[in-house]
Amino acid sequence: MTAPKNPPRVLALSARDPEALAELRENLAVWLEHTPDADLDDVALTLATGRERFACRDAVVGTSPAELALLLREMRAAEPAPARAPGDGPLLLLDGTPLTGDPVELPEVAEALRLAAEYGDTDTVRIVVQYGLAQWLHARLVTPRAVHGTGIGAVTAAAVRGEHSLADALRTAAESGPFAADAGAPAGTDGVPVVRIGAAGPLGRDPADPDSPAYLLARLWCLGYDVDTTLGRPGRRVRLPGHPFRRRGPGGPAPVGAASYRPLTPHEQRWLFYDLVRHGSSGDHNAAVAGVRAGEPPAPEVLREAFAELQRRHPVLRTVFSEPGGRWQAVVLPDASVRPVVLVDDPDGGPEELRQAVLKAARQPMRLRDEPPVRCCLRGGPAHWALALAVYEPLTTTADQQLLLDELTALVGAATRPPQAQPA
Repeated sequence: MTAPKNPPRVLALSARDPEALAELRENLAVWLEHTPDADLDDVALTLATGRERFACRDAVVGTSPAELALLLREMRAAEPAPARAPGDGPLLLLDGTPLTGDPVELPEVAEALRLAAEYGDTDTVRIVVQYGLAQWLHARLVTPRAVHGTGIGAVTAAAVRGEHSLADALRTAAESGPFAADAGAPAGTDGVPVVRIGAAGPLGRDPADPDSPAYLLARLWCLGYDVDTTLGRPGRRVRLPGHPFRRRGPGGPAPVGAASYRPLTPHEQRWLFYDLVRHGSSGDHNAAVAGVRAGEPPAPEVLREAFAELQRRHPVLRTVFSEPGGRWQAVVLPDASVRPVVLVDDPDGGPEELRQAVLKAARQPMRLRDEPPVRCCLRGGPAHWALALAVYEPLTTTADQQLLLDELTALVGAATRPPQAQPA
């Protein structure tokens, strides 16, 4: 009897610059060579949690410490990954091609298969496997900006978007004939990554290939997405080589203009250091408020100028945490630098749905280094629009976010109000 194959693990790394990343790769390779009995689940979990994420990234996929050490020593270019704003996820395309083997064993897929047991035909099995894989990706923090499908994948995509339930999708598949392509299916839109469920490839998730999840998550990590590269496997934190320490010179990345640095307050130190170590927890400390207004949403350029004016009026919205010379300090930028996030309109969204949507987007984790930790989000609906403002909680000691949102709303209203007629 053949022994089961050891599943691959993902070791995800990041550093401030390509030189530091190369040094980190070498240090980890040496550690793996000297620890041949290392539990790779422990290594993967340690790298994925409790460490700050940087723009220069790399990831290797392997099944043993020796194999991973060799992969880490391969020379690779390390271009900084683009910054990913909330809602700026990849497109998810559910391929309608038939399955080529038995589906992988994942809890989300097994749960979906139980719902399809009463139908038992090929189409319903394909639907539940794709639906389960989409839920698995969501659990690994892959939040797509849009979900589409081809053929029967269009039925599954509608269920993933929440337009109907999985049970309704199965009923549709059992009662309908051939399926046409989703009219909105993308074809590589403007360079946005497209994750395909049902296809092999660098950004594919083959339902019958147990290794494809690791390679897909590794690729998404390198593209700048903060996905869960542990593959959901348990582990414990172990001591690994840390990030190479380099003091920044005067030409560091933080734009400081003519402003001067100040020491962090104790309140800022406490939460900033906590959230830098526990990456992703800054979302729990985003003080977000939202409001809903009737009518047409403001034009993007109107909101952009209004938000820029709000930042010009309030220095707290231009405050940046940076690390010049290896010591954390704060600085107020001379100019507004944060642009609002305009979410896709919801043609069926009521006031409360719109409010919850912008609050959810505003509360996503923020980049806490070299950028003002503030966020503005807008979503339009059929008869209302919602606006949210989030400020990193350590900065709210000198600012009331509700008053800031009211002022921003007034600025938007002033820009969209028609001019008054002048008396003759």
